Amino acid sequence: MFRALLVSATLLFMSACTPAGDDVAQTDPCASGEDALTSGEADAAISAFEACLATASLDPEQEAIIHTRLGGAYLYESRYEEALQAFNLAYAIAETQGVQFENPYVRRNRGISRLAVGQLDGALTDLEAAVLELPDDIMTQLNLGRAFSGLGREAEAVAAFDAVTRIEPEWSGGWINLSASLLELGVFDQAIDHARRAVELEPESGFTLNGLCWALIVDSQHETALPLCEQAVAAEPENGAIVHSLASALEGVGRMDEARSLYSEAYALMPDSETIESDYLRTRAEND
Repeated sequence: MFRALLVSATLLFMSACTPAGDDVAQTDPCASGEDALTSGEADAAISAFEACLATASLDPEQEAIIHTRLGGAYLYESRYEEALQAFNLAYAIAETQGVQFENPYVRRNRGISRLAVGQLDGALTDLEAAVLELPDDIMTQLNLGRAFSGLGREAEAVAAFDAVTRIEPEWSGGWINLSASLLELGVFDQAIDHARRAVELEPESGFTLNGLCWALIVDSQHETALPLCEQAVAAEPENGAIVHSLASALEGVGRMDEARSLYSEAYALMPDSETIESDYLRTRAEND
């Protein structure tokens, strides 16, 4: 329910242009885009690649690859719709022009873009293809898990998130995602253990504290959850999901006046959440 969302992506692609020296990069927008993307300057890369596509004489293979580069820059800036359009154009050019440029990182990044705009089936297709060649890539496994979870396939999500924790065991986000999927499967003891691991890694993070807090709430351990929920809110007071968790813990221990107030606060902070809205309306109606 309150799964981690990683909104940036590590970008790695094939070379799109012939390597150029500094003098050439200053006049060639294709090379300038390459340099900007390598330096992590996504805005500059976007401008340069757009100019490259508008002005350079590119063969179909070069054009397709420049679109993948542009898509990567858009993705880095969380401009998901534009990223997806760029990746789709690249694949369309490849298909119609007989170009062979298949690259698992491009496939992965289109999958991430599809996931971000809600195209879950398409995202899963891309990410499953990418993971065959990138089994140890954390971004592929993480987003594959998110796609499985979004489709209600939590057992498969658990496998992907478990891979994330093996690839990067010191990253708390992997343990929180794994915990969340186990909660959905009703495997509460393991979910709590994995959330505790995340707190051990980042004991002052509102995100990890809330993960453990919520796992305990789902297991009806409200008294144990309450101090963790309070710490999480102290760390992230403007996060509606975290405020909602504290409200749930307070309700679980019978402190309804405080819970009702916090449900209202959580709803004000995150009105688009169906879960938060439901609890807000339920507890308000009970008080009328």
